[in-house]
Amino acid sequence: MGKLSEKAEIVFRDRYAFSEDETWEQACLRIAKAIASVEKEPQKWIDKFAEIIYDLYFLPGGRIIRNAGRPRTNLLNCFGLVCEDSIESIAETLKNTLIISAEGGGVGINFNLRPKGAPVKRKGGVSSGVVSFMELFDVVNSIIETGGSRRGALLGFIRIDHPDVLDFIRAKSVEGKLTNFNISVAITHEFLDAVEGGEKWPLQFGGVVYSEVDARSLWMEIMENMVKHAEPGLLNWTNMQINNSYYCAPIVTVNACSELTLEEFGSCNLGALVLPKFISGDRTSWKKLEEVIHLAVRFLDNVLDVTTYPLPQIEATTLSLRRIGLGVMGLADYFFMKKIRYGSRESIKEIDRLFSFIRDTAYEASIKIAEEKGSFPKYDGIALSKSKFIRRMPKYIQRAIKEIGLRNVTLTSAQPTGTTSLLAEVTSGIEPLFAKGYRRKDRIGERIYIHPLAIEFISKGEPFPDWFVSSEDITPREHLEVQAAIQRYICSSISKTINCPKGTTAEELSSYILEYIRELKGVTVYVDESREEQVLYYLSEEEIRENINKGEIGSELGNCRSGVCEL
Repeated sequence: MGKLSEKAEIVFRDRYAFSEDETWEQACLRIAKAIASVEKEPQKWIDKFAEIIYDLYFLPGGRIIRNAGRPRTNLLNCFGLVCEDSIESIAETLKNTLIISAEGGGVGINFNLRPKGAPVKRKGGVSSGVVSFMELFDVVNSIIETGGSRRGALLGFIRIDHPDVLDFIRAKSVEGKLTNFNISVAITHEFLDAVEGGEKWPLQFGGVVYSEVDARSLWMEIMENMVKHAEPGLLNWTNMQINNSYYCAPIVTVNACSELTLEEFGSCNLGALVLPKFISGDRTSWKKLEEVIHLAVRFLDNVLDVTTYPLPQIEATTLSLRRIGLGVMGLADYFFMKKIRYGSRESIKEIDRLFSFIRDTAYEASIKIAEEKGSFPKYDGIALSKSKFIRRMPKYIQRAIKEIGLRNVTLTSAQPTGTTSLLAEVTSGIEPLFAKGYRRKDRIGERIYIHPLAIEFISKGEPFPDWFVSSEDITPREHLEVQAAIQRYICSSISKTINCPKGTTAEELSSYILEYIRELKGVTVYVDESREEQVLYYLSEEEIRENINKGEIGSELGNCRSGVCEL
């Protein structure tokens, strides 16, 4: 229970260990002591925090695992900045991005700059446009190395009505351009109305309309680039404003993976519930899940008082709202254990049950902490009770928020869990299993990976059951159905990739996204083999069987409970 496998141990030592001889148990105690240090009775919480991490019920974000207990270190993953239309703001945002990157943080940047060719009145000449300034950020960021060997992730976005939007959409169609950036376009429901109505769409900045374009053609330009280059992503700017901080800290940006909608100088403080750990047989242990959620919310809230902040503005903003992001990992494994097909009607019913429980329990935990420690400083019970998200919650929670308070302005998110999911050996975030078997081609060479369940079924001579699916089996519509269902219970946002089969057309993609985008806060798409540098390639069931028959898996299966086995 809680002991890391050999493979997970390698990940831990490579990424997170304080020293070469630190054990997982020692690391969990280090983390727990640091995060409990701000409690009135630290010892009361140290064992509880250490236990849920050691036993892999809850894993904090990687920054917390690595840095908690180290002197004066940043424990937060990502931050949000706004680059306004002045040389002073550009310089200040560039400086702040460098400082954050040097601290190991990712940055999401709202580029609100005048368009290419617009006059620069004070100094003469004309602007070189948004993309040119993003290239400046890209070059500088490529020089900065963070966390010893990692560069900070950047996300840049502009609004759909910006005059440079076409240049922006096409910016990454050129190989090697903006390599440190992911890019997204912030769309609105008014734009979607124009697309569906075949109307003209004004491109404007600073109250000046520069041109009008056909909304449908602009939309299809985005779809074409999504199909060919996997970018830009989409942010639903209209839905992003549905946030509990609407009355005191309007949403103006996102973090680097878009799972948190943020105010300027906002930050993301993340942790994830390891969903398969809460299943016994095929039943969910709701009591254990409730217990861990209460501890996880308290843990993440404490992180905000322990971390060192990269900028004073970030510290002031973060502590005024106490925004946290409690997510999940291993949703696909959770479905496997219940023998539920990802994307099916049954899976949507299970999502409603599971994520409504997580939402309600997280808010109950925050209310309880507010009663003990006080609400976030910008709390206003009347204004908060009018939040569209909170008004969809059970009445007893609404009353408690209004009468008692709330410790954190937002609580839930759905982030990618990346390397931390390797510690628990489960699938990342809310994603389906990527593949039952795949070929990995990289600088090291070429290897074959097979999922343990595939090995088990084939070894027994059994066909794959209908619930054992991976991303290539799931239709884009099913991907979106799952994302939309989960978004109903997430007060922040979701980071998820909609995997589409090779050959998907822009028209097909458009039909899928238009069907669901009004229910979402963002969409990221990847069409198989759309990028030249693709690393992972699906294996067919026949190829999986062939590789198992000729491979020697030895004891490998025992070390890969929910991950993948390398042959």
